[in-house]
Amino acid sequence: MKRLVYIAASLAVFAAVAAFGGYSVWSGLDPEKSCASCHEIKPMHQSWKTSAHSKIACTQCHGTAFSDGIQGMCEKAGMVVSHLAGNVSNVRLSESQRLAIMKRCASCHKNESAKWSQGAHSTTYANIFCDKTHNNAEKPYWDCFRCHGMFYEGNINTLMDLEGAPSSWRIKDEKQRARPAIPCMACHQIHTPAPQIPDFKNCRESAAPKLSASKSALYSRADAAHIRSDLLIDVKRYLDGKSVKVSGEASAKLCANCHSPNWRREAGTSDDRTPVGAHEGFSCVVCHDPHSNSAAASCAKCHDCSAEKYKFKSGKCPQFIIKK
Repeated sequence: MKRLVYIAASLAVFAAVAAFGGYSVWSGLDPEKSCASCHEIKPMHQSWKTSAHSKIACTQCHGTAFSDGIQGMCEKAGMVVSHLAGNVSNVRLSESQRLAIMKRCASCHKNESAKWSQGAHSTTYANIFCDKTHNNAEKPYWDCFRCHGMFYEGNINTLMDLEGAPSSWRIKDEKQRARPAIPCMACHQIHTPAPQIPDFKNCRESAAPKLSASKSALYSRADAAHIRSDLLIDVKRYLDGKSVKVSGEASAKLCANCHSPNWRREAGTSDDRTPVGAHEGFSCVVCHDPHSNSAAASCAKCHDCSAEKYKFKSGKCPQFIIKK
């Protein structure tokens, strides 16, 4: 009997080692012969092939079935079962998976990650949804996730207990309090197409196309998909009934989707930050660092900062809207 137990245990260990080794080899293969062999992955694989990350292996960003321990293995096993049952049309990343990828983003994009962590966009669910001042003025509702928590998989009632007075509202799961409300993929798509290199025919005549894609993309929670920033529509702004010139630059279009005005599109209302006056038509990134959002050194780009009025004062945001 003992001999049979030893044989069974040995076979189980051998099978586990073989499976682990086989999966490790499979994960390192050309995606055409591994990941993209499943029809659910083919659309993502095609976009990856033309992206800025096309030289980076899938597993460097997405990890393997073993990257997240038992949870990762169960997740991958579930995907296999769904695939065999024909219940999956394509693969969607969960919020937890996106946050895991974000950590891997930081391993290469260290400077950008460091800036992001110092800026306002690194805010957490706790900062957004447990802000007593804001909650006293307005009750959190489902559309808050359009900008703050684009990848959250539930609704406001699954996230928060909103019973009683605003001071007693709380996030139900303590683990979610520290989750970033605006992670990397809120503004970036991993599979964004790589910009084309201008093709110059000769010194006088050239065929130099505009960059085919921006570096940023807006994640639409309603569509569960990214939209490249350069493909977003231009939205008009008005000040005292007159049209304001708005930058058509891709980053400005992206920012405007969250930093938007009221329903009348009046510049400076709600969360809008449209510059007018001397700065009319400027893109957000002229003054703001794309990742830290800091504008501390922006005046020096155009002005002599030895003058007192151009010196940056910490915590003081310059007012671009003309007030009567």
